[in-house]
Amino acid sequence: MKKIFTYIGIAALATAIISSCGKDNVPAVFDDSNAFVAFNSTSVNIDEDSADTLRIPVTLASVAGLGERISYTVKDSTAKKGVNFDLVDSTATLSFSNKERVQYIEVVPKYDGVYTGDLVFTIELNASANVDLGNSSVCTVKVNDVDHPLTPILGTWTFKANSRYNGDKTFVVTLLKDASDDHMVWFDNLFGLDGWKGDDMLYYGNVSDDLTTIVIPWGQDSEYLYNGTTPISLYGCDADGYYYTTGNSVLTVTFGADNTTLTVAPDYGFYFRVGSLGGLEFLNPGITAVKN
Repeated sequence: MKKIFTYIGIAALATAIISSCGKDNVPAVFDDSNAFVAFNSTSVNIDEDSADTLRIPVTLASVAGLGERISYTVKDSTAKKGVNFDLVDSTATLSFSNKERVQYIEVVPKYDGVYTGDLVFTIELNASANVDLGNSSVCTVKVNDVDHPLTPILGTWTFKANSRYNGDKTFVVTLLKDASDDHMVWFDNLFGLDGWKGDDMLYYGNVSDDLTTIVIPWGQDSEYLYNGTTPISLYGCDADGYYYTTGNSVLTVTFGADNTTLTVAPDYGFYFRVGSLGGLEFLNPGITAVKN
């Protein structure tokens, strides 16, 4: 992206120089040998049942505003053209001009109503006689499967808990699907300290076939390492302040008429510990949540 902005800046400067030249005002001839084309992002995604068209931006960067036709190649992977998605433009070609530096590859997802898991395919830009490829010449497109069996419980939940350290608290936890196990969920921000959210601080739970319980094994370690050496461990705790390194917390999911609620087994809460350094958070028994 910095390279694109650099070319844009050069073009603007060149225009200023031309306009301030002497009375002959002879336009300069610019060398566009470094012109390149690239995706603005190397990965994008769309839900398979989306009514919207996915528009993937592609930028041609040149000093003089080079006009060019750029082709691209779609490569099937787990997602197949004509089965899981279609291209709006069957010619697979983008036409750039000096006034249109950004063009879009448009993709329409196709909904099959069957759980397949998320599917992916790639799009590769092709160099031309006048334009090279930039660093981002390949884009991976993910078609999100909305028929995942855990769809009713995935997403954000508002948790309420009492912290031994911080008193009553309300916080948002996101339940994420696992890439390979369709009965596993990952909890982001399970202990409600927003500064620790992220994909290196996830804890997992196993979901029953009827989606009514989630079992979270105690003793899990975070991928994140405090000071580069020590993970954050998830344990169970009871109302007396004791914590347990092995066992399970069982979350009960209740599907009501208007919302979905979640409660942790009443005898236990969650304790998060940084090795021998001590506790990071201690959530007393009695944790509840409502799906957003």
